[in-house]
Amino acid sequence: MIALIFGGRSAEHRVSLRSAATIHAALVELGHQVHCIGIDQKGNWRYQGKPDVCPSEVDGKASIVSLCPGRRSLTYAVDRHVAVDIQIDLLFPALHGQWGEDGSIQGLAAMCGIPCVGTGILGSAVSMDKDMTKRLLEYSGVSVAPWIAMRAMRPWEEVVECLGSTFVFVKPANSGSSIGVSRVSSASEYAEAYTAAAQIDTKVLVEAEILGREIECGVLESASGLRASVLGEVVTKHGIKFYDYHAKYDVAGAVELCVPCELPHQIVNSIQELSKTIFRCLALSGYARIDFFLESNGAILLNEVNTLPGFTSASMFPKMFQKSGFTLPRLVGEIVDHAVSCGERL
Repeated sequence: MIALIFGGRSAEHRVSLRSAATIHAALVELGHQVHCIGIDQKGNWRYQGKPDVCPSEVDGKASIVSLCPGRRSLTYAVDRHVAVDIQIDLLFPALHGQWGEDGSIQGLAAMCGIPCVGTGILGSAVSMDKDMTKRLLEYSGVSVAPWIAMRAMRPWEEVVECLGSTFVFVKPANSGSSIGVSRVSSASEYAEAYTAAAQIDTKVLVEAEILGREIECGVLESASGLRASVLGEVVTKHGIKFYDYHAKYDVAGAVELCVPCELPHQIVNSIQELSKTIFRCLALSGYARIDFFLESNGAILLNEVNTLPGFTSASMFPKMFQKSGFTLPRLVGEIVDHAVSCGERL
């Protein structure tokens, strides 16, 4: 029995619903019994049943689900006098952003003794915080874009001097899907962007703009070890400043996703091996997507790490593995099999 968890309180609620629909279809095709648990935008877990098709919205009137530490089960009330226990073998979070990728649900699953798909508490928490990710990887010898992390806005002149650039990106330290991210080049734009990012997270990152190609790589873990996918490239069209949430999900044709992308064999190998190194360094598990910048001089810089990559029609992770020989059911099956094998050790 698999509990597919989707929705959530984060700004990526709707993206999560789209990922869940894709994952649900693959799980059903594989023959799994799937219980759908939708988290509404207030944070309530609601039982959505075992539908043939994953709900496109969280039913806010459905029964609230509770978990009991030490028991691999979910409980929901039918009425005041009748409660139903559902035995669960595995949690599959199709969540994005805070309370999904940051170790929160992973910790809850661990406390309840329920195996959970993907990276555990430590790797999830570190990778969600872009500042901590950069600190750890830079210490380990991985090149990253120059950045400043702050909890109070520093003067624009100081930021420019520190980063050596008047073109910078301002973003929440803990967020995904490019939500709250702004590209700025003046003091007034910077102040406005900082305010927007600070509404999402108490820690804000300012990064120097990197002029280079945006290259992505998927990593999949199985009993035989780590496998890196073919590489993908995000190419923004004219008029699109950068690959933000709007360009990803709202504007048709705003970007071109090139999978596989055209790169020399040596660079492909370097990025694939670096992706595996980063995966191990951050204590990741199961699967992840690693994003890079490739500069014109051949330098490879880490952009960010995603421990629960999307499974929408616009998502690179499934596209890259499809071109690596993995159908969607096979890819999801590998993810489930690895999580089950890890869960047997709980």
